[in-house]
Amino acid sequence: MDELNDRPIPPPQSVDEALDNAHRYRALLIETMPGLIVHRNGRVLYCNTALANLLGYPTTREILALSNVLSIVPEDALHAEEKAYARCLGGQLRLEARRVKRYRADSSLQWFDQLLETVEWADGPAIMEMLTQMRPHPANADLPRQGQLLQAAIDAMPNGVLMLDKDLRLEGANSEYFRLWDYPPGMFPPGTPVSATLDYNHSRGDYGDVPRHETIQALCAKLRVKGVANAEREVPNGRTLDIRTAPRADGGYVITQYDITDRKRIETELREAKERAESILRELRETQQQLIVQEKMASLGQLTAGIAHELKNPLNFVNNFADLSGELLDELLAFLNPLKSGLPSEAGIEVDALIKDLQSNLRKIGEHGKRADRIVKSMLDHSRGGGGEWQSVDLNALVDEALMLSYQASRTQDSSFNATLERDFDPTLGELDLVPQDISRVLVNLYTNSFYALRRRQLICGDPQYSPTLKVATQGRSDDAEIRIRDNGIGIPPSLIEKIFTPFFTTKPAGEGTGLGLSLSYDIVVHQHRGHFDVSSIENQYSEFVISLPRKSVAANPGERRKP
Repeated sequence: MDELNDRPIPPPQSVDEALDNAHRYRALLIETMPGLIVHRNGRVLYCNTALANLLGYPTTREILALSNVLSIVPEDALHAEEKAYARCLGGQLRLEARRVKRYRADSSLQWFDQLLETVEWADGPAIMEMLTQMRPHPANADLPRQGQLLQAAIDAMPNGVLMLDKDLRLEGANSEYFRLWDYPPGMFPPGTPVSATLDYNHSRGDYGDVPRHETIQALCAKLRVKGVANAEREVPNGRTLDIRTAPRADGGYVITQYDITDRKRIETELREAKERAESILRELRETQQQLIVQEKMASLGQLTAGIAHELKNPLNFVNNFADLSGELLDELLAFLNPLKSGLPSEAGIEVDALIKDLQSNLRKIGEHGKRADRIVKSMLDHSRGGGGEWQSVDLNALVDEALMLSYQASRTQDSSFNATLERDFDPTLGELDLVPQDISRVLVNLYTNSFYALRRRQLICGDPQYSPTLKVATQGRSDDAEIRIRDNGIGIPPSLIEKIFTPFFTTKPAGEGTGLGLSLSYDIVVHQHRGHFDVSSIENQYSEFVISLPRKSVAANPGERRKP
């Protein structure tokens, strides 16, 4: 092995010369290579006594008993060794030697020069790994003993160290530097211009697709900047380095490379943990909001149900007595008909007119009573039907049913009001998973607001050509469905659009609105059903509300809720 120290290797002036140096160094290693180990997929197949001696084991049996050949590789070198073994087994042989470190039997670390070859072994190809103890570079042989001790101390450092003179030529480098940058031993002896190492890096694609000359010049210029310069870089073995350049008093430079891969990994894990915690916090807030919405809905449902029940009883009396009065009137007519012939003609006409008026009034009472009964029944269904459970519902039918209920209610309040209802329902929409009572509440609230806006514009504009129109459209998509409700009413001023979903905020005059309708509707659509609720408007032209609902229930399992 002393031949390696006796044969001078000149500093290269180009990448080709550097590769020639590496090949010459490899040839010398092969002549004196003592340690040999053969392995495949981590399993040790063979090793010689020289390797056992190099690693400090008494016999080869201890090495053959290793669970994995990578167990003698330090953690920070595992990635690089796995890649090197994979390339070798795949036929991508590397002619140059590699500088590697291995655990000895006493758990200490030692540097070696390594060569890899592919061999046929027993039942298939295997990796033949040749190791020799690293020796000082021939260029260091002439150093005084104090300088050699300094070189040995630098070589024992856990970080990569590169020393340059004032002309940016290599004065020395430790083994960790060659390992981190995957430089073959012997390629860059002392005296090598640092530009040659940068040129080699560029030739193997370290810097990407950038101009060679300009890139090397820019990197060399950075080394000459006074003061400590820091930079982070990922090197070929997959590790991340913190590179620090510090000028020396004699005009030279010391460049240290700190392996910060583990620190970066911990920072990434902390960042991901923070993001997960924030996501969980958002989910908790959404769950809290959903509980508040459900409580509001339960309270509103109880109130609606209570009112409907209170109306139901007197309404039953009205309907029943209207039917009974009709029957009594029929009996009265049957009794009076024989007596009408004895009445004067004018009196007979008067009696017939009164009877017709009574019959007409009773019919109207019956019709409107039944209509009121249907409204009360809808209110009860609206408040309790299904118990707030998720159901598969025909959305088109639900949208149309809520539209008719709202229009009838608006006409009941103002019989002179009429509007054109335009429907554009997607026949392929199908069914969605939702809580029908709650979505019905949302639709009724939006329709009621639209009819109010239409009536207000009709009264304010005084244009006989104005035609109040409400357009309702549905559209099915692969993952969700969309409902569009557009009216040509008074619209919403731009300054108020951002506030309309705020609780207790209303655009109606005092006493005409509670300010809770749109707030509750937003909670139902966005928080309970994980949908989207958008609004657009131009004052005195139109208002349009767009609701998007997912096809499948996503609120049932809090762990599967859609992220905001």
